[in-house]
Amino acid sequence: MPADLHRPCPACASRTLETLAHLTLPQPSGSPLPDGYRLLACPACDFAFADTPAPQSAYDHYYRRLAKYGGPTGTGAGQDPADLRRLEHLATRLQAWLPGPDARLLDLGCGAGGLLAALIARGFTRVEGLDPDPAAVLAARGRGLAVQEGLITEAPARYTGQHFDLIALSHVAEHLRDLDWLPQLAGLLAPGGALYVEVPDPRGYRCGPRPPYYYFDSEHINHFSPKALTRLFTAAGLSPTAFLDCPLSLPDGSTYPAFAGVARAAPATEAPHVAPAMLGSLRAYIAESARRAAGSIAITPALDPATPLLVWGAGSWAQRLLGQHAIPLSQVVAFIDGAPNKQGHTFAGKPIVSPAEGLSRHPEAQVLVCVAVNPHQIAAEIRRLEPGHDRNLHLITEHP
Repeated sequence: MPADLHRPCPACASRTLETLAHLTLPQPSGSPLPDGYRLLACPACDFAFADTPAPQSAYDHYYRRLAKYGGPTGTGAGQDPADLRRLEHLATRLQAWLPGPDARLLDLGCGAGGLLAALIARGFTRVEGLDPDPAAVLAARGRGLAVQEGLITEAPARYTGQHFDLIALSHVAEHLRDLDWLPQLAGLLAPGGALYVEVPDPRGYRCGPRPPYYYFDSEHINHFSPKALTRLFTAAGLSPTAFLDCPLSLPDGSTYPAFAGVARAAPATEAPHVAPAMLGSLRAYIAESARRAAGSIAITPALDPATPLLVWGAGSWAQRLLGQHAIPLSQVVAFIDGAPNKQGHTFAGKPIVSPAEGLSRHPEAQVLVCVAVNPHQIAAEIRRLEPGHDRNLHLITEHP
């Protein structure tokens, strides 16, 4: 067992754990999350998780005020074409588990309600959601959606006495420090109702399309396998029914590995096929990330050391790059980020500003793009914000 363990395995409470990696993730000012953590594995339930010292209340505060998911354009709103495509695919999958248009659905962690809107467009009228971010809730209500503001962990108490045909957690469970409340969701299911949990799939983590350690960040602190979800389902008295591969389409045309587990509030008829163990694939990915991260990152073209530097992106990749000392902070005058929740804070002692503000304040600065998905889109955004201005743009490159 690792010394100074902050939490046992969230899936089975085991303390017989293996250290997989140590992650350094510097935080913007105002963040209640830690500057890094140990990544641990639980062989008993084929599960990996961050041994984070922050309590659930710190994550609650973060998702209320600081995360990128709030507001009308956050992930889950369905305003971005790739996000809308993801939500339409999700709605199609969920239809298979809804008995009819009068079925009642609860979307936990619904953001601005993009999934609810997609289901309503398909004729489902009794759909509602819960989300901790007040900006997301305001945006959802502005669209006429039935969304309440509240913590995901509060759902069992908030909806006590009510029953749903389907409860969905789509890319939510990987963000939650505490999972011991999840079994209480079984009490909210109607007879024969289903719990749908969709999460990233560590069996598909790969280097190459993404930077080293891309799938480990401050927010994704649980890495599930079908075996781990099966353990959670059965502990709740639910019958695991199916495991579905459902990779997400990203804006650059690539995919993000994901799978979903479905369990019913009914006796099991046939056990679903459970894939081979996940931890072997995860260990191989970590080893490859370590190899690629050692001296493989470069800035192309090379920066002018005498010219101020704007860093476009104050998210997970910038955190990892700062942890690897890959960003020349002495040249940085500001970080640029389009997320309103980040603007006004500082990152590594530098201000975080909006794209328009950063470019206008520093017309002579070169720009280092720290965006992991489709970084070339930033060039188009700069041309839109300052037409006719010739700005030196630099990209992070990786040499395998």
